[in-house]
Amino acid sequence: MALRDFRSTGLKLMVQAISEHEFILQQVVRMLLENTETSNDSNLVLQLALTELVKQVMRELAQAGAADHLQGNLLQTAIQTTTQLLEARAATVNQGDLSPYWARIARSLRWVAKEMTTLGLRLQAARQGEVMRAPKVVYAAPVPFQITELGSRGYPEGLIVHPLADCRLDLEQVPQSYRVRASRGYPWEVESEGITFVVEADSSIITFLEGFPDAVIEQAKSALEQLAHDLYAPVEAE
Repeated sequence: MALRDFRSTGLKLMVQAISEHEFILQQVVRMLLENTETSNDSNLVLQLALTELVKQVMRELAQAGAADHLQGNLLQTAIQTTTQLLEARAATVNQGDLSPYWARIARSLRWVAKEMTTLGLRLQAARQGEVMRAPKVVYAAPVPFQITELGSRGYPEGLIVHPLADCRLDLEQVPQSYRVRASRGYPWEVESEGITFVVEADSSIITFLEGFPDAVIEQAKSALEQLAHDLYAPVEAE
């Protein structure tokens, strides 16, 4: 997946922990309806928006962890799902109108689909592991959160953090010691102390521990707790 460091863009990085799916879908439908009288097969803006929408759908399918979506069919399933979403929103949209776009998207997102499939399978395995001990709840933070340790046969394989209240993800407040890599959507990768954490669209944070020595596992627990403390920001009252 093409990743970039958001700090180099100069963009404001206070974002609400919600999916971009609906926003992008609305923009694509609007562009399609505005271009019903002309050919769409060379509209660059529409191409970029459709590509981003398919990525969002792929991400949601991978996070859902359905086995049939994660066995080499993720990209094609995402394109089919996106087509159905558009047809449900705009009666003028049909597969033939957009076939040049789907062909280009299928080529351009092949490697992204492979990476999302790998991540989806790892998330699925971690979430299906047994809870090794009672979750730890951290209240002394801007947003309280819960850390759950997962594993099988008594061996820790992952840590997952979930916020316990509505929050925003505030990368501007994250110290420069973190390396943040992200596409326009989720997941993000945040590196701290040589350990990679994955930030998902639902604002959960996960890291994988399989095969790590005990010292690194304890280091990961501490780093994850600090990252959640720094990253989760309360939603401001309107």
